[in-house]
Amino acid sequence: DKPMVALTFDDGPFPGSTSSILDTLREHDAVATFFVIGNRVHDNADLLKRMIDEGSEIGNHSLSHKRLTTLSVEELEYQIEKTQIALKAVTGVEPVIMRPTYGSYNDELEQNIGMPMILWSLDTRDWETRDAESVIQHVLENVQDGDIILMHDIYMSTAEAVKVIVPELKSRGFQLVTVSELLAAR
Repeated sequence: DKPMVALTFDDGPFPGSTSSILDTLREHDAVATFFVIGNRVHDNADLLKRMIDEGSEIGNHSLSHKRLTTLSVEELEYQIEKTQIALKAVTGVEPVIMRPTYGSYNDELEQNIGMPMILWSLDTRDWETRDAESVIQHVLENVQDGDIILMHDIYMSTAEAVKVIVPELKSRGFQLVTVSELLAAR
């Protein structure tokens, strides 16, 4: 009965910026979905456990951020399965959703992934601008009920933007939910 959005973060975790984002989410009793790179898992176990403990969701974003649509079926399975195994080993939870790298997908990818592929409806282009103000402005001027908002938790500028975006969305009446919660509600 209230509008909802899912904040999503790709390519992490990354110690400083991901920690800051988690601090902001906790401060405002909010959650997000983090699409994680598998080769970052073992060095960031504490951050990943914290995500789960604080109610956020972890999704698979491949082992090493290769363009998945260019890989053989074997390479694709390796990229996804190695990430699943690493995340399960570190957090005790196996992701149930994935985001294809670069937003690139095709029928072959869809047939071989074995879980929902999650794209986005609002792209902050934070990777391009690396400017907190432009990210804030883009989200707050364009956000709509049901949006999946794409950001990257590897940039401090994004972490700074989140400090403004989260409380402002909540003050506008938005519920901040995980992607799986959004999908279940819609």
